[in-house]
Amino acid sequence: MNRAPISACLGLVLVGGFAATVAAQSGVHPAARRTASTVRGISSSEVHIAPTTLPANSTSVDIAGDHWYARGFDLKTLISQIYDIDVRRIDLAENGSGDARYDLTLTLPREVDEDLMQQMLSDALERKFGLTITSERRSLDVYVLTAPNGPGAGLHRHRASAAALVATLASPGQETDDDSQITFLGKNCDGVSSGGISASAGTLGEFRRTLEPDLDRLLIDETGLKGSYDFQIGDYSNQGELFQLLHDQLGIQVTPAQRNLTVLTVQPRQEMRAAL
Repeated sequence: MNRAPISACLGLVLVGGFAATVAAQSGVHPAARRTASTVRGISSSEVHIAPTTLPANSTSVDIAGDHWYARGFDLKTLISQIYDIDVRRIDLAENGSGDARYDLTLTLPREVDEDLMQQMLSDALERKFGLTITSERRSLDVYVLTAPNGPGAGLHRHRASAAALVATLASPGQETDDDSQITFLGKNCDGVSSGGISASAGTLGEFRRTLEPDLDRLLIDETGLKGSYDFQIGDYSNQGELFQLLHDQLGIQVTPAQRNLTVLTVQPRQEMRAAL
C-alpha cells in the first residue's frame, strides 16, 4: 500500500495503509532494540541507501508489509518517513549535506510487523551515516483539536460499503472499513490555502496528519472521536479561515497550547564525534 507524502501541493490524497507504531500523536518512541538477524531470513543489511535517481522536487513513497521504498528525500525527511512524524520533531544538527537526497529501498521475502520494519530501516540509516537516533521529551508549541460538543453537523459517520461489510462478516471480530481518502482541492504551496477539503472514511487521526505539515505548529488530536467520517469543507485562503471552517462546519475547535512530546535527537556516534 502507498503512504501519502508528508507534504504535497496541488491536491493530496491520503490512503490508509501501513503506518509506523508511532502514529499516536502524543509521543513517538523508537522501537525497542531487537536484533534483526534473530528473525530467520530477515536482516537490516537488505536495506539499500544511495543518492537519488529522481529529478529535483520529485519524491515517491511505497510501503507495505514486505517492502519499503522512499525516493528523493533528504536525511531528515527520510527519518520522518520511517517514524511517521513531522520533521519538526526531529533534532538533526546540520552537517553541510542537508541538500543531499537519497533513495532508500527494502524488499523482504515475507511480511514483517511494523516494529521490525521500522527498526531495520533505522539501523540501516544509523550504520550508513554514522548516527545514533534517540528520543527525549520536550515541551513544544502545538495546536490541539477538540470537539467540546461532539461531532458538528458536517461531520458524518462513514457507512461502510457492501464490500467492507462482506469482508467484516468473513472475518468476525476484525474491524474492516473502506479505504480512507482525504483530498485537498487546489492546494497552494505558498501557504495554507485550498479550494476545499473532501474526506471519505477518514479518521480524525488521518485528518490531523494531513493538516499538520502546512501549519505553523504541530497538531494534536484530543477530540476523542473514534471511527471514520465523511465530510466536506469549503475553500479557505489562510490558516485562520481554515480553523473557523473546522469549528463552524465540523464542530472541531483548534486551540494553541503546549504539550510534552517525544522528539527524535539525531547525533553522530561517539567515535564519529571524537574524529570531528
